[in-house]
Amino acid sequence: MKTIKKLSQQESQKIAAGEVVERPSNIVKELIENALDAHATALTVRAQDGGKHSLSITDNGDGMSKEDLLECFKRHTTSKITSVTQLDSIETFGFRGEALASICSIAKVTIISKQKKSLEGTRLILEDGEIKSEETVGCSVGTTISISSLFYNVPARRKFLKTTSTEWNHILTLFKAYALNNNDIHFTLEHEGVTAYNCPAVKTVKERVEQLFDPPLSTHTLALTETKKNDISVSGVITNQQYARYDRGGFFFFVNKRWVKNYQLANAATKGYLNLLPQGRYPAVFISLTVNPQTVDVNVHPKKEEVQFLNPKIISSIITLAVKTTLENYLSKQLKQDVRIIPTITPPEPFSTLPPPLQYSRSEVSQTIAPPPSAPFAQPSTQPTPHIIQDIQTVAPTVSHYKLIGQYKQTYLLLEHTDGLFVIDQHAAHERILYERFAKRFKDTATVNLLFPQTITLASQDLNLIKPYLSLLEDFGVACEPFSETDLVIKATPVFLKNQSLDDVVKEMIGWIKEENGIEEKELFKKLTERLRAQMACKAAVKAGDVLSQEKMEQLLNDLESTENRFTCPHGRPTSWLLSVADLEKKFKRRA
Repeated sequence: MKTIKKLSQQESQKIAAGEVVERPSNIVKELIENALDAHATALTVRAQDGGKHSLSITDNGDGMSKEDLLECFKRHTTSKITSVTQLDSIETFGFRGEALASICSIAKVTIISKQKKSLEGTRLILEDGEIKSEETVGCSVGTTISISSLFYNVPARRKFLKTTSTEWNHILTLFKAYALNNNDIHFTLEHEGVTAYNCPAVKTVKERVEQLFDPPLSTHTLALTETKKNDISVSGVITNQQYARYDRGGFFFFVNKRWVKNYQLANAATKGYLNLLPQGRYPAVFISLTVNPQTVDVNVHPKKEEVQFLNPKIISSIITLAVKTTLENYLSKQLKQDVRIIPTITPPEPFSTLPPPLQYSRSEVSQTIAPPPSAPFAQPSTQPTPHIIQDIQTVAPTVSHYKLIGQYKQTYLLLEHTDGLFVIDQHAAHERILYERFAKRFKDTATVNLLFPQTITLASQDLNLIKPYLSLLEDFGVACEPFSETDLVIKATPVFLKNQSLDDVVKEMIGWIKEENGIEEKELFKKLTERLRAQMACKAAVKAGDVLSQEKMEQLLNDLESTENRFTCPHGRPTSWLLSVADLEKKFKRRA
């Protein structure tokens, strides 16, 4: 019995389209690249419902004749190459002739185009990859392509589209990338009929960054020291050591004017900031590489988003050198301008001035570590001096009694035990205690209304991105709401955070949403909840440098004894460490 059948050309085209088009931003990318290849000096992108309802791209490029217009939607039709051998030196964005054919197979398309020498233009309407209407129209020179009903005939793909804010954020990132790398072109972006960005042509990338990005990023940019080696050159703009973000969304790399995604390039740029940014913080970089086309493969991915280099280590080393040199020159210039400025490897907080480390009084530490029964997480202890060592160490000792020696460097608790010296990180231990309490009873937490609400200023797209997740902050006792297109107002906080800024919590949450983009909403909410719980525990816990009384140290140890997962903090750091008697005796040559 024959079971293998040949799919119709129409059905196979729909399947193949998935390699090029997964979401609205993929269409925007292909159409912007077509406009650039057509020598456009101005283009406008319009979107409705994050591009899920409709998209359109208008350019003032070369336009197409009626004959070319009728051919361009057929698969593998292209004006860019005639032979596969030309892929070794390809310099245009599009070249395979798949984009328009793929788009037409899974959406309803209208295209209007006119060449400069023509008196009139042509309009085509296509459905399922076939021309349904053709007519002559009056229009401006250039091309307008309108897309509607994305995946209307492939419902299995349509259901995987994300929320409007997520899809819009993808379009926004892509728009910024192409505007950055083509600063001599006028770019306009509209959403729901409102102009989001109007970026006339400018002379430098730095000026373009100022058009596209809000402070503090745009006020902390440096022109990258142009670096050349052999047939490779690097240029662009980077942020200085006073700016940092919680996600890698600020990395933009361009190879021979093509926006690409390459993890090696990101690592190379980050390496240039060594010892200048705190761990877990990232810069923003807009780096353009010019290389010999024969040393880079732009055809390794159907959407042409990834590249492979013939000599990736050389590329990485040049990027690292360019970034490092730029930062060193900037710091040196600061020194010359003001001898009182001393460079440091620990930069100031990038987004806001955080409050200084809290110096706990006896009563304050009591409230933080062991709140009274009326407080939300009270677990009053009636036990005598705790005996917890056998629970803290990885290998249980033969007896469980200990003697609390005291606090070392206002950071570590030292415990004497038969098996050796125990060292406990007070912050990591308290973090774990609070994290487990929050996991069980966080929604019962007491809150306090702020006399002076805290305002957090964000980029408009970041505020739109976090809006669907503000209910999570409400669950954690943080009452907040949008105040304007760029401002979020905090009106109430948990009692234990009443004197602390939540600026970094909100911005880190935005970073998490961006990093986890693409996963199911239910899973995203779960991950965000866990990370927020850990972040809140970190902010509420005693810090390194906080002075603890004998009573509070013992209470901390007692609480740790009754806490699950007590061996590590929520971020994976150990809460305690045992220096065994045997190790000590070896150090002092008392045993071999």
